[in-house]
Amino acid sequence: MAQFIAFDKNVEILGLPILTCLESFPGYYRKDIEHLLQENNLVNLAPNKWYKLQNYLNVLKAISTQYGANTLFNVGVAVFGKLPFPPDTTLKTALAAMEAAYNSHHRNGPTGYIKILSFDEQAQKAVMEFKTPSPCHFERGIITAAARRFIPPNAKFIDVQLEKNKPSRLDGADTSVYEIIWF
Repeated sequence: MAQFIAFDKNVEILGLPILTCLESFPGYYRKDIEHLLQENNLVNLAPNKWYKLQNYLNVLKAISTQYGANTLFNVGVAVFGKLPFPPDTTLKTALAAMEAAYNSHHRNGPTGYIKILSFDEQAQKAVMEFKTPSPCHFERGIITAAARRFIPPNAKFIDVQLEKNKPSRLDGADTSVYEIIWF
């Protein structure tokens, strides 16, 4: 499955993640992003209103082209940062909550999935699989934000990377697998 292509033309996304994307840009870039949104018929945005996912993916693709992978990563970090969590949230529960959050922000057709493949506190490693049309760099930003926010108490360092020994959607695969390590 390619990045930036909705699984179904009818799939919609809530305005909240789109607005969060816009808010993640400093003021001097905001006009450019607003222009990209307008070009893709994403106007009069409201947090609880639904919009075509493909239009938003087109914006993310343009951001990727114009500003690069690091910017997509930072947008992912910002999007996760806006999600509310209870005070007793752990890294494992935050990662597990991503599927529900993803599903609550999408509707009207197949949207893909997010799941934890493994979580090993002893080995200080978790593995997640994403089958979504979102770009990998954006997803890595979301996972990284969760890992930083809910880093295990005994850890001083945490890292999130695409698993090197598996193909990803960057290579045209159907899924992308991310490795989260901490020590």
